[in-house]
Amino acid sequence: MTVPKIDVVCIVATLLPDFGIGCQGGLPWKLSKEMKYFRQVTSGTLNTDKRNAVIMGRKTWESIPLKFRPLPSRYNVVISRSYDSQLTIEKMNDDSDKFFYKINSLEDGIKQIKEKLGDSLERIYIIGGGQIYSNSYSISDKLLITKLEIESQDIERPEMDTFLNIKHIQDEFRDISKDLKQYLPSTVTLPEPTANNDYIEREKGYKFQYTLYEKK
Repeated sequence: MTVPKIDVVCIVATLLPDFGIGCQGGLPWKLSKEMKYFRQVTSGTLNTDKRNAVIMGRKTWESIPLKFRPLPSRYNVVISRSYDSQLTIEKMNDDSDKFFYKINSLEDGIKQIKEKLGDSLERIYIIGGGQIYSNSYSISDKLLITKLEIESQDIERPEMDTFLNIKHIQDEFRDISKDLKQYLPSTVTLPEPTANNDYIEREKGYKFQYTLYEKK
């Protein structure tokens, strides 16, 4: 069977200048605009007959409130070493119509979800956590990075224990943020670009910029 070309996209928000992405498995910020962007990007498709997959580690899956699992309008794939090497379906206890896929490897998960869903799948979004991101650079076609900066003096810099490998990103990817709007589905709401064609939002004392990278 011929497997169609499906972009694998790592999507992550990171706090500059250290490129921190979390602490103790959680996000130290709650920004509704950034969460809306994440939801619209991972749910939206260029072809309305298709659907995206979101792939994540078990800790990220468990950090999502139960009532929001699985993330709606997306195929959910969960990675854990304790799972089988073959992609399998797990039904949610509270609703037999809700389910997710599970497998023990990121690379095999991507390969097998492509094979299983074929033409119904548009993109695969890698959504965390830290170890999953670390393993994703070599197999990602694109990176969607939201770069956060603290602007307000009233905000204390949050503690971080998990970081992006920015050197690896700079070595392996190039910034093509000028093409961001064209790459995303039209259903994604972006702020008006600046004179430098940057897409910048502000909320709760944070400034954040939506960026796009592609493999060199």
